Amino acid sequence: MFSSSSANPRNRLVFGKDDSLFGCIEEQQGEKPFGRVLDSGTGLHSLRWIATLADDSKGMVSFTAITADEKMRRSVQREAEALEISELGNVIIGNWFGSEPLDEKLLSDHEEKYDTILADYLIGAMDGFSPYEQDQMIPKLAKLLNPGGRLYIVGLEPLPDTAPGDANIICKVRQVRDACILLAGHRCYREYPVEWIERQVKTHADKTGLELIRTSKFPILHRHATILSQINVARSKLPFFSSQDLANSMRDVLDDLERQSLKATTEGGRIRLGFDYVVSAEKSNESFCDG
Repeated sequence: MFSSSSANPRNRLVFGKDDSLFGCIEEQQGEKPFGRVLDSGTGLHSLRWIATLADDSKGMVSFTAITADEKMRRSVQREAEALEISELGNVIIGNWFGSEPLDEKLLSDHEEKYDTILADYLIGAMDGFSPYEQDQMIPKLAKLLNPGGRLYIVGLEPLPDTAPGDANIICKVRQVRDACILLAGHRCYREYPVEWIERQVKTHADKTGLELIRTSKFPILHRHATILSQINVARSKLPFFSSQDLANSMRDVLDDLERQSLKATTEGGRIRLGFDYVVSAEKSNESFCDG
Protein backbone atom coordinates (compact mmCIF):
# COMPACT_ATOMS: atom_id res chain seq x y z
CA MET A 1 0.00 0.00 0.00
CA PHE A 2 1.46 3.37 -1.01
CA SER A 3 1.59 6.35 1.33
CA SER A 4 -0.57 9.36 0.57
CA SER A 5 2.36 11.63 1.41
CA SER A 6 3.11 14.30 -1.21
CA ALA A 7 6.71 13.07 -1.13
CA ASN A 8 5.61 9.68 -2.45
CA PRO A 9 7.02 9.30 -6.00
CA ARG A 10 3.85 7.40 -6.98
CA ASN A 11 1.98 10.69 -6.71
CA ARG A 12 3.88 11.83 -9.81
CA LEU A 13 2.33 9.14 -11.99
CA VAL A 14 0.55 10.41 -15.11
CA PHE A 15 -2.70 8.56 -15.74
CA GLY A 16 -4.49 8.57 -19.06
CA LYS A 17 -7.68 9.80 -17.39
CA ASP A 18 -5.84 12.99 -16.42
CA ASP A 19 -3.87 13.55 -19.65
CA SER A 20 -5.67 14.12 -22.95
CA LEU A 21 -2.89 12.81 -25.19
CA PHE A 22 -2.05 9.66 -23.25
CA GLY A 23 -5.75 9.14 -22.57
CA CYS A 24 -6.32 9.20 -26.32
CA ILE A 25 -3.65 6.51 -26.77
CA GLU A 26 -5.19 4.33 -24.07
CA GLU A 27 -8.63 4.70 -25.63
CA GLN A 28 -7.31 3.69 -29.06
CA GLN A 29 -5.36 0.79 -27.60
CA GLY A 30 -8.55 -0.55 -26.04
CA GLU A 31 -8.15 -4.07 -24.71
CA LYS A 32 -5.03 -4.69 -26.80
CA PRO A 33 -2.10 -5.27 -24.36
CA PHE A 34 0.73 -2.73 -24.57
CA GLY A 35 3.22 -5.62 -24.34
CA ARG A 36 6.85 -4.62 -24.91
CA VAL A 37 6.94 -0.80 -25.02
CA LEU A 38 9.57 1.44 -26.64
CA ASP A 39 9.62 5.09 -25.57
CA SER A 40 11.72 6.28 -28.50
CA GLY A 41 12.36 9.80 -27.16
CA THR A 42 11.82 9.57 -23.45
CA GLY A 43 11.33 12.18 -20.75
CA LEU A 44 9.98 12.29 -17.22
CA HIS A 45 6.40 12.93 -18.35
CA SER A 46 6.18 9.98 -20.72
CA LEU A 47 7.98 7.69 -18.23
CA ARG A 48 5.45 8.57 -15.53
CA TRP A 49 2.69 7.49 -17.90
CA ILE A 50 4.51 4.32 -18.95
CA ALA A 51 4.80 3.40 -15.27
CA THR A 52 0.99 3.16 -15.13
CA LEU A 53 0.95 0.63 -17.98
CA ALA A 54 2.43 -2.02 -15.70
CA ASP A 55 -1.09 -2.43 -14.32
CA ASP A 56 -2.48 -5.86 -15.21
CA SER A 57 -5.31 -4.30 -17.22
CA LYS A 58 -2.85 -2.45 -19.52
CA GLY A 59 -0.61 -5.44 -20.17
CA MET A 60 2.84 -3.86 -20.41
CA VAL A 61 5.49 -6.52 -19.82
CA SER A 62 8.65 -4.41 -20.29
CA PHE A 63 9.87 -1.04 -21.57
CA THR A 64 12.90 0.52 -23.20
CA ALA A 65 13.37 4.29 -22.84
CA ILE A 66 15.69 6.14 -25.25
CA THR A 67 17.30 9.56 -24.92
CA ALA A 68 20.22 11.27 -26.66
CA ASP A 69 20.96 13.45 -23.64
CA GLU A 70 23.05 12.13 -20.72
CA LYS A 71 21.47 14.48 -18.19
CA MET A 72 18.01 13.29 -19.23
CA ARG A 73 19.15 9.66 -19.06
CA ARG A 74 20.21 10.13 -15.44
CA SER A 75 16.95 11.87 -14.56
CA VAL A 76 14.81 9.20 -16.20
CA GLN A 77 16.83 6.40 -14.59
CA ARG A 78 16.38 7.95 -11.13
CA GLU A 79 12.66 8.35 -11.77
CA ALA A 80 12.29 4.74 -12.94
CA GLU A 81 13.94 3.61 -9.71
CA ALA A 82 11.78 5.92 -7.60
CA LEU A 83 8.62 4.63 -9.32
CA GLU A 84 9.82 1.07 -8.74
CA ILE A 85 9.69 0.06 -12.40
CA SER A 86 13.42 -0.10 -13.16
CA GLU A 87 13.32 -3.89 -13.07
CA LEU A 88 10.82 -3.82 -15.95
CA GLY A 89 13.07 -2.08 -18.42
CA ASN A 90 16.15 -0.15 -19.48
CA VAL A 91 17.00 3.51 -19.96
CA ILE A 92 19.44 3.85 -22.87
CA ILE A 93 21.40 6.82 -24.19
CA GLY A 94 22.05 6.96 -27.89
CA ASN A 95 21.37 8.72 -31.18
CA TRP A 96 19.05 7.14 -33.74
CA PHE A 97 21.43 8.40 -36.43
CA GLY A 98 24.75 8.17 -34.59
CA SER A 99 27.83 6.15 -35.48
CA GLU A 100 26.04 3.12 -34.02
CA PRO A 101 22.40 3.67 -35.04
CA LEU A 102 20.03 2.71 -32.25
CA ASP A 103 17.69 0.62 -34.37
CA GLU A 104 20.58 -1.67 -35.34
CA LYS A 105 21.79 -1.87 -31.73
CA LEU A 106 18.34 -2.71 -30.39
CA LEU A 107 17.78 -5.37 -33.03
CA SER A 108 21.16 -6.96 -32.27
CA ASP A 109 20.78 -6.79 -28.49
CA HIS A 110 17.21 -8.12 -28.25
CA GLU A 111 15.62 -11.10 -29.92
CA GLU A 112 12.13 -9.64 -29.63
CA LYS A 113 10.75 -6.49 -31.22
CA TYR A 114 8.22 -4.13 -29.64
CA ASP A 115 4.44 -4.28 -29.48
CA THR A 116 3.96 -0.56 -28.81
CA ILE A 117 6.22 2.35 -29.78
CA LEU A 118 5.71 5.87 -28.45
CA ALA A 119 7.30 8.80 -30.29
CA ASP A 120 6.44 11.58 -27.83
CA TYR A 121 7.45 14.89 -29.47
CA LEU A 122 10.45 13.02 -30.86
CA ILE A 123 10.25 14.37 -34.41
CA GLY A 124 10.29 17.97 -33.20
CA ALA A 125 13.23 17.37 -30.85
CA MET A 126 15.38 15.65 -33.47
CA ASP A 127 16.79 18.87 -34.91
CA GLY A 128 18.92 19.26 -31.80
CA PHE A 129 20.56 15.84 -32.20
CA SER A 130 20.17 14.57 -35.77
CA PRO A 131 18.96 17.36 -38.06
CA TYR A 132 17.80 16.63 -41.61
CA GLU A 133 17.00 13.00 -40.78
CA GLN A 134 13.38 13.43 -39.72
CA ASP A 135 12.01 11.77 -42.84
CA GLN A 136 13.87 8.57 -41.93
CA MET A 137 12.62 8.29 -38.36
CA ILE A 138 9.30 6.53 -38.97
CA PRO A 139 10.88 3.74 -41.10
CA LYS A 140 13.47 3.18 -38.34
CA LEU A 141 10.76 2.79 -35.72
CA ALA A 142 8.70 0.52 -37.97
CA LYS A 143 11.66 -1.90 -38.19
CA LEU A 144 11.42 -2.37 -34.43
CA LEU A 145 7.66 -2.96 -34.37
CA ASN A 146 6.07 -6.39 -34.24
CA PRO A 147 3.37 -7.23 -36.83
CA GLY A 148 0.09 -6.02 -35.38
CA GLY A 149 1.98 -3.53 -33.19
CA ARG A 150 1.06 0.12 -32.77
CA LEU A 151 3.09 3.29 -33.32
CA TYR A 152 1.81 6.44 -31.59
CA ILE A 153 3.35 9.73 -32.75
CA VAL A 154 2.71 12.75 -30.52
CA GLY A 155 3.57 16.16 -31.90
CA LEU A 156 2.91 19.88 -31.85
CA GLU A 157 1.50 21.70 -34.85
CA PRO A 158 3.87 24.58 -35.76
CA LEU A 159 2.58 28.00 -34.82
CA PRO A 160 1.79 30.48 -37.59
CA ASP A 161 3.96 33.56 -38.08
CA THR A 162 1.08 35.81 -37.02
CA ALA A 163 -2.36 35.38 -35.49
CA PRO A 164 -5.30 37.75 -35.04
CA GLY A 165 -5.94 39.57 -31.77
CA ASP A 166 -4.39 38.55 -28.49
CA ALA A 167 -3.15 35.27 -29.97
CA ASN A 168 -0.41 37.16 -31.80
CA ILE A 169 1.55 37.49 -28.55
CA ILE A 170 2.08 33.70 -28.67
CA CYS A 171 3.65 34.03 -32.14
CA LYS A 172 5.86 36.91 -31.04
CA VAL A 173 7.12 35.02 -27.99
CA ARG A 174 7.96 31.98 -30.11
CA GLN A 175 9.90 34.12 -32.60
CA VAL A 176 11.94 35.89 -29.93
CA ARG A 177 12.54 32.63 -28.03
CA ASP A 178 13.93 30.98 -31.16
CA ALA A 179 16.03 34.06 -31.93
CA CYS A 180 17.58 33.83 -28.45
CA ILE A 181 18.28 30.12 -28.88
CA LEU A 182 20.08 30.77 -32.17
CA LEU A 183 22.01 33.78 -30.84
CA ALA A 184 23.21 31.55 -28.02
CA GLY A 185 24.65 29.17 -30.61
CA HIS A 186 22.12 26.44 -29.84
CA ARG A 187 19.59 24.67 -32.06
CA CYS A 188 15.83 25.16 -31.97
CA TYR A 189 13.28 22.39 -32.00
CA ARG A 190 11.64 22.05 -35.39
CA GLU A 191 8.03 20.96 -35.14
CA TYR A 192 6.31 19.28 -38.09
CA PRO A 193 2.67 19.67 -39.18
CA VAL A 194 0.31 16.77 -38.66
CA GLU A 195 -0.13 16.52 -42.44
CA TRP A 196 3.62 15.94 -42.79
CA ILE A 197 3.51 13.07 -40.28
CA GLU A 198 0.52 11.48 -42.01
CA ARG A 199 2.26 11.81 -45.38
CA GLN A 200 5.39 10.10 -44.03
CA VAL A 201 3.36 7.16 -42.74
CA LYS A 202 1.59 6.77 -46.10
CA THR A 203 4.73 7.35 -48.22
CA HIS A 204 6.68 4.59 -46.48
CA ALA A 205 3.73 2.19 -46.17
CA ASP A 206 4.96 -0.25 -48.83
CA LYS A 207 8.31 -0.59 -47.03
CA THR A 208 7.16 -0.44 -43.41
CA GLY A 209 3.76 -2.10 -43.50
CA LEU A 210 2.34 0.77 -41.45
CA GLU A 211 -1.29 1.72 -41.92
CA LEU A 212 -2.61 5.04 -40.67
CA ILE A 213 -5.39 4.37 -38.17
CA ARG A 214 -6.43 7.70 -36.74
CA THR A 215 -5.36 11.28 -36.13
CA SER A 216 -6.57 13.16 -33.07
CA LYS A 217 -6.07 16.88 -32.41
CA PHE A 218 -6.09 18.70 -29.09
CA PRO A 219 -6.42 22.53 -29.14
CA ILE A 220 -4.00 24.39 -26.87
CA LEU A 221 -5.21 27.02 -24.41
CA HIS A 222 -2.28 29.19 -23.36
CA ARG A 223 -2.21 30.58 -19.82
CA HIS A 224 0.16 33.33 -18.74
CA ALA A 225 2.24 30.76 -16.86
CA THR A 226 2.81 28.68 -19.99
CA ILE A 227 3.69 31.76 -22.06
CA LEU A 228 6.07 32.89 -19.32
CA SER A 229 7.79 29.51 -19.35
CA GLN A 230 8.74 30.10 -23.01
CA ILE A 231 9.94 33.62 -22.22
CA ASN A 232 12.10 32.13 -19.48
CA VAL A 233 13.59 29.66 -21.97
CA ALA A 234 14.69 32.70 -23.96
CA ARG A 235 16.07 34.37 -20.82
CA SER A 236 18.12 31.30 -20.03
CA LYS A 237 19.99 31.77 -23.31
CA LEU A 238 21.12 35.36 -22.66
CA PRO A 239 24.34 34.41 -20.79
CA PHE A 240 25.50 32.62 -23.94
CA PHE A 241 25.27 35.72 -26.17
CA SER A 242 28.58 36.95 -27.54
CA SER A 243 27.56 40.57 -26.92
CA GLN A 244 26.46 41.83 -23.50
CA ASP A 245 24.81 44.87 -25.09
CA LEU A 246 22.73 42.57 -27.31
CA ALA A 247 21.80 40.44 -24.30
CA ASN A 248 20.69 43.53 -22.38
CA SER A 249 18.59 44.74 -25.30
CA MET A 250 16.99 41.33 -25.70
CA ARG A 251 16.27 41.23 -21.97
CA ASP A 252 14.25 44.43 -22.39
CA VAL A 253 12.33 42.85 -25.27
CA LEU A 254 11.53 39.80 -23.15
CA ASP A 255 10.40 41.94 -20.22
CA ASP A 256 8.05 43.78 -22.56
CA LEU A 257 6.68 40.50 -23.94
CA GLU A 258 5.99 39.35 -20.38
CA ARG A 259 3.99 42.52 -19.73
CA GLN A 260 2.07 42.14 -22.99
CA SER A 261 1.27 38.49 -22.33
CA LEU A 262 0.08 39.24 -18.80
CA LYS A 263 -2.21 41.97 -20.12
CA ALA A 264 -3.59 39.72 -22.89
CA THR A 265 -4.35 36.81 -20.56
CA THR A 266 -5.71 39.04 -17.80
CA GLU A 267 -8.16 40.70 -20.17
CA GLY A 268 -9.00 37.72 -22.38
CA GLY A 269 -8.28 34.73 -20.21
CA ARG A 270 -6.56 31.75 -21.76
CA ILE A 271 -5.61 32.21 -25.41
CA ARG A 272 -6.46 29.46 -27.88
CA LEU A 273 -3.86 28.89 -30.59
CA GLY A 274 -2.42 25.76 -32.17
CA PHE A 275 -2.88 22.13 -31.23
CA ASP A 276 -1.10 18.97 -30.18
CA TYR A 277 -1.81 15.77 -32.08
CA VAL A 278 -1.61 12.00 -31.85
CA VAL A 279 -1.11 10.08 -35.10
CA SER A 280 -1.69 6.34 -34.73
CA ALA A 281 -0.47 3.65 -37.10
CA GLU A 282 -0.49 -0.14 -37.00
CA LYS A 283 1.93 -2.56 -38.64
CA SER A 284 0.38 -5.12 -40.95
CA ASN A 285 0.53 -8.78 -39.97
CA GLU A 286 2.00 -9.50 -43.40
CA SER A 287 5.75 -9.90 -43.82
CA PHE A 288 7.65 -6.78 -44.89
CA CYS A 289 11.27 -6.25 -45.79
CA ASP A 290 12.94 -4.08 -43.16
CA GLY A 291 16.02 -3.39 -45.20
